[in-house]
Parts: sequence; C-alpha cells; structure tokens
Amino acid sequence: MFSLDHINNGIAVATDTIDSFETVSLGLFVNIGSVNENAEQKGLSHFLEHMAFKGTTTRSALQISSAIESVGGYINAYTSKEVTAFHAKVLKDDVKLAVDVITDIIQNSTFDTDEFAKEQGVIIQEIRQLNDAPDDYVFDMFQAQCYENEKLGTQILGSEDDILRHNPNDLDTYLKTKYSTDKMILVASGKIEHKAFLDLAGKFTSNMKKFDVEPVEKQSYKGGFSFKQKELEQTHLILGFEGVSHSNEDKFALSILSAILGGGMSSRLFQEIREKRGLAYSVFSFCSNYRDSGTFGVYAACEDSKVEEVIKISLAEFDKIQHDISETELNKAKMQLKASLLMGLESSSTRMERIANQYINYGLIVPLKEIVKKIDAISIDSLKLVAQKIFASKPTLALIGKGQCTEKLNEYM
Repeated sequence: MFSLDHINNGIAVATDTIDSFETVSLGLFVNIGSVNENAEQKGLSHFLEHMAFKGTTTRSALQISSAIESVGGYINAYTSKEVTAFHAKVLKDDVKLAVDVITDIIQNSTFDTDEFAKEQGVIIQEIRQLNDAPDDYVFDMFQAQCYENEKLGTQILGSEDDILRHNPNDLDTYLKTKYSTDKMILVASGKIEHKAFLDLAGKFTSNMKKFDVEPVEKQSYKGGFSFKQKELEQTHLILGFEGVSHSNEDKFALSILSAILGGGMSSRLFQEIREKRGLAYSVFSFCSNYRDSGTFGVYAACEDSKVEEVIKISLAEFDKIQHDISETELNKAKMQLKASLLMGLESSSTRMERIANQYINYGLIVPLKEIVKKIDAISIDSLKLVAQKIFASKPTLALIGKGQCTEKLNEYM
C-alpha cells in the first residue's frame, strides 16, 4: 500500500507498505545535484554527500556508521546530476534509528576542519581512480561533449583544483542555500506504517526549512567529437545522440529501442559486433533522462584499428531500425522492460528509489500498472517515428585510446 503526505515544513513523506517484509529501506532524496552548482561550486554536491558522514554535533564519523551497522543495517549515499540521496536499510524495529541518523547528518554536520582535509584527499583519489578507468572516464567525456558548456556536462566529482579550492564554509553555505525542504522527499519501503513514519519525519526534521533556491537554467544538448589520447590496449568509445527528458512520453519507446539495439546478448549490436565479427568483448546501449534533455548512446571497447568498423556497423543498425522492426523484436523488448520493472518490486531499495525519483521528476507517483500500459501501447510505427527523431539529432562521439584514425572518425560528425 502506498501513501504520500507533506509535513508542515514542506518535506514530502512517502511510504510503500509491504507486510510480508521484515526490513525497511528508507532514504532522504534531495532534488539537488551537480547541475545546481555554479563555476565556483563545482564538486560541492558530491563533497557535501561525503562530509555528511564525517561527524555531526551529536555523533562522530565512527558513531554514524556504527549506529546503523550495529543493528545489522546498511547506510550509504550518492550524488547524480540532479539528485543527492542518503539512504539506509534496516530491520523493521530500527526505522526510528535510521531516520534519526539520516536526518542528523543533513541537519547537524559540523564540517570539521581535520575531517574536511582528509576527505579532500579521499575525493582526489576518487577522481584519479576515475581517470585511470577508461571504461568509466569515456562516459564523462561523452556527457561533457553532449552538453558542452552546460552544467549537465560538468563532472559530478569536480576537478582536483575544484576540490582543493573549497573549504568547510563553502559546504555549509551550499547546504544552507540549496537544501530547501521543498526539494526533499523522505521515503520508506517495507514493513512500515505510514502514520508512524510521518510522525518520525515531523519529529526529526523539525529544524529543516523551506527557502528559495536559485533555479537551474534550461540545459541544451550540443553534440560533437571528443578524443583523449592514451596508450591503451583497447579504444573505448561511445557513439550517441540526443535522447528525451523525464517528462517526455517517448522515453518508454526509446528504452525499447535501446533494448533492441544493445540490451542483451540477442540484441542487434551484440550479435553484429561481437558474435558475428568478434570486434569487441563489451558492447551495449543505454538511455539517460534529465529534467530538460536526455541522451542515447552505444558503448564499445575494441582494438584501435577496429574502431571505424564498429562505428559503421552501429550507424548501419541505427539506419536500419528506423524502417525495419519485427513484431518478435518489439515483443521481446517490451517483455525485457516490463520484467525489469516487475523484478524491481522484489527489492525494497529499488521500490524506495523508484518512488523518490518519480516524485522528484513528476511531482507524483505513477502506478506501475500505468507504466506497463504505456509500454504495451507502443507499436512498431510509433517506435520507428521515435527512432527517426533520435537519429536525426547531431551525433556525439567520445573516444579514449591511441586514436590512430582520429581524423577519419571526425568525418562521422
């Protein structure tokens, strides 16, 4: 059973009651991410997420983690382009403790100078680890080229210079000017009673307030070519196009297109690039949706001499799918998408996150049966129209590797 309310300070409170569970997944999701940062604030959303666990006025860093782990629970957080989340999973009798800890780290972080300096070093190591992992780094390159000179194109982690430039006061100011209660939803999924959870929310968030937050200007897709030379055994590449926003109904059709093209071992690109020609070990497609825009892309890693062939095959499949889709492919992709949604019902963490993201993106919770109905309504003709629109946008190609044929690849842009 699902319930949604707002407490007096403006925080949305949602529960997804599952009587058969013995656990509860809960989290505080904030509609603030790296897109909310100005040039002087790069990396602060992610830095704040880290520092929230480094001590409050009532708990040390060790006490924060120990409080949850001592009852067998789990606590963590993450930062994305548009959302920062603090979440935990505990037994049903420990929900009060988990709400207390999560709201404590948001309201009462001390941003201790020593802990701040240590975490600067930790985040710098995280940045270097990303830079050393080409299969991850190419996604940042792709995003930066898709949204060149836009906030959606900036790295969530920030640069080393960004991190070294910040101080504890920057974090405190960022928290006090971005974390307004009308940007938040507190969600619980599992063995939970709505009224009791609502009471806990009111008790433990009483010091949180609503205030005006500077709006984010509309983000626009740009596209183009990006290359980083690095001596690697493989070249890692992403070829993509402009996708759709969260609110665009075409997002379901695009997910189906992605499944047909690169959603598994039987997908077109996997069969053509790996199975038939042996050009790559890893090849898959993906969709990313944001408030104003989105992306569709195909990732592959192959020998540098095979990059052009992989791109040609991908482009050929993009062209083919605009006028050639079988009922078998459509039905299989629909089942993949619906199965993924339905399997997610077996995880309280997945259910919690789905509710939070839907509320943040749409201001309401869309019943799963309505989503399934929209997926079922997609036809071959409607799928072709979406494909034609997506592949008519300016392409984006991001590469990291030796780049011996870089000039020739630029011709595809």
